[in-house]
Amino acid sequence: MVDNVNNLHPPIGPAKPVQQSQKLVKTDQLDSTQGSFGDFLKEALRKPTDVAFSAHAQKRLSSRGISMNDSQMSRLSNAVDLVNGKGGQDSLVMLDGLALIVNVPSRTVVTAMEVAGMGERVVTNIDSAVLG
Repeated sequence: MVDNVNNLHPPIGPAKPVQQSQKLVKTDQLDSTQGSFGDFLKEALRKPTDVAFSAHAQKRLSSRGISMNDSQMSRLSNAVDLVNGKGGQDSLVMLDGLALIVNVPSRTVVTAMEVAGMGERVVTNIDSAVLG
C-alpha cells in the first residue's frame, strides 16, 4: 500500500534558481524628473490623509493673508476622502468662504480663492464639488 502512495506523487527535486529581472542603475543615470531623494522621502512619510498644497495654491493663500487651522484641514481631508470614495478626480471644495480646487488622487490643492473674490463665480474643469 505504501508503494502506491509514492507512485501518485513524483519525488520533489531541488528548487530552480530564481532569475533576477531588474538591472541595477547607477545614480548618475537617473532621470532628473524623478525628483530628489528628499522629495521622495517627504512624500513617503506624508500621512495618506494629509492634503498638500501646490506652490500656486500656497502663493494664492499667502497673498490674500489666508491661513487654515487644524479644524479646517481636518474638514478638507474628510471632504477629499468623500470625493475619492465617489471616484472624483478634480473637485471644488467649498470651505468657510474658500473655494479650493483639489486634485483628488494626489490629495493636492492646486488653487485656492475666496468665494467673495471669484468674479463671475464660474469654475471649470472639475468633475465634483463638496459644499462644506
